[in-house]
Formats: sequence, structure tokens, C-alpha cells
Amino acid sequence: MSAAEKLIKIGELARRTNRTVRALRLYEEVGVLAPAERTQSGYRLYDEGNIERLDYIDRLQRIGLSLNEICAIVEDWGAGSSPREAMDIVRSVYREKLAAVRERLEELRGLEKELMGSIGYLERCCDCAHASGDAETSCGPCVQGAKKEETVPTLISGLTAH
Repeated sequence: MSAAEKLIKIGELARRTNRTVRALRLYEEVGVLAPAERTQSGYRLYDEGNIERLDYIDRLQRIGLSLNEICAIVEDWGAGSSPREAMDIVRSVYREKLAAVRERLEELRGLEKELMGSIGYLERCCDCAHASGDAETSCGPCVQGAKKEETVPTLISGLTAH
């Protein structure tokens, strides 16, 4: 199979990467994606390298980079006066994002703990003597009373607050 046979049009690239043709054209316009080739009639043709670039863009977006920030990385990468300078620029951005990801993970661990505590609290409510009537009327006094004896998770006390 020749290299030309492996090339795909923009619509196929969009289907294979779960993007719209419009998004792919935007990526090209801002400089983060370039067709591998163009036909004589102007059709964009893409290859596996383009799919890899789109996976890269997706991963950067998933770690919180905006399209403008991705453009800056790609531009800085190409504008470095040396390979070392280019690597230093990208490394710096990645370190900043790593710190942000670690901070977010810590926040998520706190939320996980809060959810687990709330679920545990609700599990104890299953055998509650106040199980009749509506939750607002029955559970409110119980939660307020529990606040005097234990720390009630905010995800529980917030339900009965007004």
C-alpha cells in the first residue's frame, strides 16, 4: 500500500477522531493541525500523524489547556532557537499543569471522602424510626439533633437547611 492510499479526507478524519469537520478546519486555521497533503483540487488529505496530533490535542485539553494555550505550545515548540530551548518551554508548561492536576486530585480526594461519609450517614438512616412521612419533615429534626452529637456531612446538612 502506498503512502497516498493511506491518506484520508477531512470527513473521514472527523469520523475517526469524533470531531466535526468544522473543528478540524479551526485547528488548521489556528495552526495546530496541518493536512499531510492537498490534492490538486484543494482537498485536504490526512494521515496517521494527523490522528496522533489530534490525540495530543485531546490529551492537552483533558488536562485543562485551552486551544489558545495549545496553540502557544505548538508555536513555541517550532520557534525555539534550539531543541533544548523548545524542550524547556514545553517542560515548563507540563510542570505547571502537573501541579494543577495534583491540586485537583487532592480536591477530588476530599470530595471522595465527603461522599463516602455522606453515604455512610445515609446508610444509618435506613433503620430510622422516623421513616414515615416526607423526608423534609422527618429527617430535618434528626439531622439537627445529630449535629449536636457528631459532625454531619455538608452533603446531608445542606439538604435540610433552608
